[in-house]
Amino acid sequence: MTKILTEQKGFVTVIRMNLPERMNCLQKDLQNDLKDALRQFKGNAESRVAILTGSGRAFCAGGDLEELGSALSAVEFYQIMKASEEIIELITDTPKPVIASVNGAAAGAGFSIALACDLIVASTNALFMQAFAKVGLIPDLGSFYFLPRVVGMHKAKELIWTARPVRAEEALQMGIINKLVSPEKLEDEAMSLADKLAAGPPFAIGLAKTLLARSLTSNLRDMLQYEGMGQAICLSSDDNKEGIRAFYEKKDPVFRGK
Repeated sequence: MTKILTEQKGFVTVIRMNLPERMNCLQKDLQNDLKDALRQFKGNAESRVAILTGSGRAFCAGGDLEELGSALSAVEFYQIMKASEEIIELITDTPKPVIASVNGAAAGAGFSIALACDLIVASTNALFMQAFAKVGLIPDLGSFYFLPRVVGMHKAKELIWTARPVRAEEALQMGIINKLVSPEKLEDEAMSLADKLAAGPPFAIGLAKTLLARSLTSNLRDMLQYEGMGQAICLSSDDNKEGIRAFYEKKDPVFRGK
């Protein structure tokens, strides 16, 4: 039985982690199914945006401690980590937006996965926790990269060292999440945001995602060069012509990613 449920809604792919009895922890089968779903989304030209969420009362509770505890050597642990890291690479490398719809607990590596997504919509039931220190571990799956960039270095140290839970309202204040809604409105709000992005120019949005990622490790001169080259490509696109036509005709543009 698949540990991931997928549903196509227009240009939007909904990817749902489906191991509710284990709080959608990163069991090996769930990881493999999630990577397959993300690969299919990345390669599907008809899908422009993905929503990643969880079944039950959790988004993702992080690593499966039972499976991790069964590994015997550093080599085995390293292989497990490399397999898990591919989830983050698939989310960040695809030139399409991925929205995390956080319905409950996002703990440990589950928090890392949410941070790797481009936008986060959360319900008031959401809870975020860098839980690693509770079991004598350090963060993984990109938290050392993403968390300081979102909340600042001092706050990142606090959250990592204390492993304290961050409730949804505080997460909103920290800038971890983009929008906070009631639980019954979460799916509709995530879909509304996804539909808005899906109606935008796919190539320009994808290029913007790529350049925003580069901006974190590039200097101003490099970014000006990337922007200039990217803008030259966008200006020659059919989507740019469609946007200009719609602007003057006072109509909504229909972008085709060309």
